[in-house]
Amino acid sequence: MLLHVTNAVGRVLGTADSHRSISSASGNLDLSAYEVLVEGQGDDAERLDVVAAVVLAFVWLSEHDAEMVRVFRDWAVESKEAPRYDVATFIETVNDLLLSARVEWHYEDGKFTSRGSLVLHTEVVRPVTTLLDSDPKFAKASAGFQTALTRLAENKPDVAITDAASAVQEFFRALGVSGNSIADQVNNAQKANILTAADRQLIKPITDWINADRSERGNAHHHRDGDVSRADAWLVLHVVAALLVRLSNEDPRDMPAAGAKRDADTARRQAEREAVLAAQEETDIDGMRLSQYSEETPF
Repeated sequence: MLLHVTNAVGRVLGTADSHRSISSASGNLDLSAYEVLVEGQGDDAERLDVVAAVVLAFVWLSEHDAEMVRVFRDWAVESKEAPRYDVATFIETVNDLLLSARVEWHYEDGKFTSRGSLVLHTEVVRPVTTLLDSDPKFAKASAGFQTALTRLAENKPDVAITDAASAVQEFFRALGVSGNSIADQVNNAQKANILTAADRQLIKPITDWINADRSERGNAHHHRDGDVSRADAWLVLHVVAALLVRLSNEDPRDMPAAGAKRDADTARRQAEREAVLAAQEETDIDGMRLSQYSEETPF
């Protein structure tokens, strides 16, 4: 990707390595940025560290580099030209790649920020992914919501909107609520006493808006590039996530804690089962399994 946004790739990687060596404990590097990014050496932690250093180097060079760059045409004719750094495209692409890989970090306004520290991500997006992944019955809804995030990372906001709306429908189906549209499902949910009349009054305008936005902006209709913005898709994703949290009838801040407790309970039950099995499977000195019954057992 660097080859498309700068004519000074070597300077970017070299400056990144300078940043990394200065900040390292020993002042030395085991692997260069080239070895990590191009040759695939190192682990994920080192790879992410290199990505951060490359981003910082790229932005710094875009503001300070004025030295002419040697370039080759047709691999033979050498010339010099001013350094070129397409910062906007580079940063947007890096953030899309990080989001697509579900990496917690995001570069904005000159620094990396954890997505987890952003209010909407912390209070809405992360809790709903925890909720959906915690129960197998929500597998299809979870897949739809994760696909929406992926499509947004791929810069396909119209598809993301459609997938987010589909996640709502799959969530209702997981609750046993049928219907040809989200609006039908809301009505049927009230009839099945899954929603109260008050719930329906709160949720129906939201679901009507989601349906209308999918019809207007989703990929069911043809759009020219730029007609549907990333901001449109993010708005739908946040609204859908908040709706699913509300439908689950759980406090979003409790969901990560509930997930941790659920994992701990599962581990405890597994340990108890293993202890019971170990107690039942007594072995003799040669390692052969003995019967769990006494010698007096007549069979």
